[in-house]
Amino acid sequence: MKNFRVGNNLAMLAALAIHLLIGSTTALAAETQISKGSGGFAYPVSTDNRRFIDQTGKIYLLRTMSSWAISQNCSNAEITQALEGLKALKFNAVTVSPFGVHMNDSFGDRYKNKAGQSFFNGTPHASALGPAWSSMDWVMREATRLEMTVVFSFFLSWKDTGTVPDLIAGGTTNAYNFGKAVATRYAGSSNIVWHVMGDFKWRYHEGPALALDALFHGIRDAEGSRHRLIIAEPANGSTSFDQFISAEGVDGYQWFKQSADTIYHYGSNSAEQFDTVYNRPGAADYPLVDIEPPYVNAPHYKGQQNQELRERNYATFIRGGAGINFGHEKWWPHGVTGLFDGGPGWLNILNEAPQLDAKHAWTILDAYVADPTWVPDAGAFLKTGLGSGDDQAASGYSANAALIYFPTSRPVIIDTTKIVGGSQVRLRWYDPTSGNYTMIASSEAKTSSRALSCPSNTHADGFNDWILVADGQ
Repeated sequence: MKNFRVGNNLAMLAALAIHLLIGSTTALAAETQISKGSGGFAYPVSTDNRRFIDQTGKIYLLRTMSSWAISQNCSNAEITQALEGLKALKFNAVTVSPFGVHMNDSFGDRYKNKAGQSFFNGTPHASALGPAWSSMDWVMREATRLEMTVVFSFFLSWKDTGTVPDLIAGGTTNAYNFGKAVATRYAGSSNIVWHVMGDFKWRYHEGPALALDALFHGIRDAEGSRHRLIIAEPANGSTSFDQFISAEGVDGYQWFKQSADTIYHYGSNSAEQFDTVYNRPGAADYPLVDIEPPYVNAPHYKGQQNQELRERNYATFIRGGAGINFGHEKWWPHGVTGLFDGGPGWLNILNEAPQLDAKHAWTILDAYVADPTWVPDAGAFLKTGLGSGDDQAASGYSANAALIYFPTSRPVIIDTTKIVGGSQVRLRWYDPTSGNYTMIASSEAKTSSRALSCPSNTHADGFNDWILVADGQ
């Protein structure tokens, strides 16, 4: 079927069916409760100059924790405990799939929640929303209470691990109705970013493309004139620009239109690989999200896991990124066996080093990189000591300050005159494993050739990565 568009007749049909797809009056009451209070805190609503912008016009750095199966595998009490733990770690968002996660048989029925309730009253993607949506209602309610964004993910995934076969089998009309039902149910929740977990390669007119476009047509019709943001995870090693954005238009996606480009790369050269995508010709108007970095306890970073994860967090935002989807192999399955880890004790990871390191990163990045004058450094501030490959530093600055993440210790030269705010400059080292500062100079004159050396002492985990912080005084 070429150039599929959902016509007026389909919209009329959807209007007749929508009351069935939304669910019972209990669901509508739940939605009303969810919507209360979802306007008094920051959540991303638009994009500007490659950044996400909240409803007050301020820059919003999206720091989400991959929690794919939380509504599927957790009780309400566990959902609350998990979200409260993430809030304490300064994550401002959580990535959740209402259903569909099925990486192996330990996950059980992908269309049922922990209480055994069903997400559909009949055939998946071809019947009314079922009582299991109460679990996602609880996620939305608690995220709203905790002032967090929900990256609301439709879990397609690769092979038979997601919902692609059922979405395709349901057809485009049912996909439209499903999208409209979900968006209507959560119409009062402004703190949503729509997300598609793709994780495999397809072109428009192949696989789930037509049904996916119809699903988002339903979402957009339910939203009216104010649309929430859309982001997606492409195939491993690809970008949203390659797989989705380039397929938008008259002969492609009419409704599934991306608000950001995304990078999916398991390499360790964090700054280098991010810059390659960020600076790609043709994609320079899009914010860039690191949509699937290696998770904690996955095998990709081997013996350098803690340092490599810190490098990824800092490089993404210092080099101009709009968001990151941090993950932990034991966390996202929420009690069942995942790909590399899993099972009981998943809540215990909240007090482990990689997550605490993330908290320290979010603290300093929010304080500096959310400045609207922030730009990636192209060699103006860090004059020598950049390095290359896995040892490449991540440098950026604003009118008022600068940050440089150094993966390893080295001598450097910086130009502090590039910080135009203030007549003097303060220089400090920030320990990414403790969140503590060490003073270099409390106040000194600006100079175009300030030489210094990174601390040579190592952290408790054996690495000596540091962040140089320069503030105008």
